[in-house]
Amino acid sequence: MILVTGSTGKVGGHLVDALKTKGAPFKALARSDASARALEARGVAVVRGDLTDATSLKAALRGAETLFLLSSASRFDGVEIAAIEAAKASGIRQVVKLSALGARADGVSPLLRAHGRIERVLEESGLAFTILRPSFFMQNWVAFYSEGIKAGQPVYVNAGDARLGWIDTRDIADVAAAALTGPGHEGLVYELTGPESLSYDDVTGRLGKLLRREVTYVSVPDAAAFQAMKGMGLDTWYAYGMVALYQGVRKGDADVTTGSVELVAGHAPRTIEAFFQENLKAFGA
Repeated sequence: MILVTGSTGKVGGHLVDALKTKGAPFKALARSDASARALEARGVAVVRGDLTDATSLKAALRGAETLFLLSSASRFDGVEIAAIEAAKASGIRQVVKLSALGARADGVSPLLRAHGRIERVLEESGLAFTILRPSFFMQNWVAFYSEGIKAGQPVYVNAGDARLGWIDTRDIADVAAAALTGPGHEGLVYELTGPESLSYDDVTGRLGKLLRREVTYVSVPDAAAFQAMKGMGLDTWYAYGMVALYQGVRKGDADVTTGSVELVAGHAPRTIEAFFQENLKAFGA
């Protein structure tokens, strides 16, 4: 039995579909009644609980042998480290953790350092583990930029002209499903990217061609990006973490592509054009 956390998010939601397709036994952790109802409507076995609530997490882990670990908490390292400790105490044998490309103890961003700390605890836990380090999500274009693009506004990011190996979260979910259900993944770290490394200029140009209108990108100073994220309600730690993450991007940290999706999931990663074709209505087509 697999326990899936983050089951209604960009990766977890697709992972639920992938596990259903495989016919794998699993249950999904739901933090709210609304999330539980949405999952149950899709035919998913649901257990109520929260990674930040030790009692409910212990109950959720009961009967599971494998954990897919993903937290949406702002300061997620303490939450996930506690979950690893709870998993070990509950008899979990394997943990598949969603991390991030560039995660390491001396990472440029506190977000990457936090993932690095969690990875180290997991590696030293004695549990079988697999770590997934994806690049930036294609789905972020819909989540963060689609409304502005629909209104004819530029995309504002402090990324300069750096290139990123954008990945579709469905491909991440397919790799996760393979690691959760198949042998041979223990002790491995998979760096996951799409098929191309593309700048924000590249991506807006391709989207503009599909929309048959201009879509522009404006590289903004770090301070402006920081204030904008604070204005969106992000706490200071997370906003700084995102700004610093893009400082690393400008140094080339995300300018990489790998063959890990095809190697593990058995299919080529989706292209940015394929993703946009499926989501053109979100951008005002």
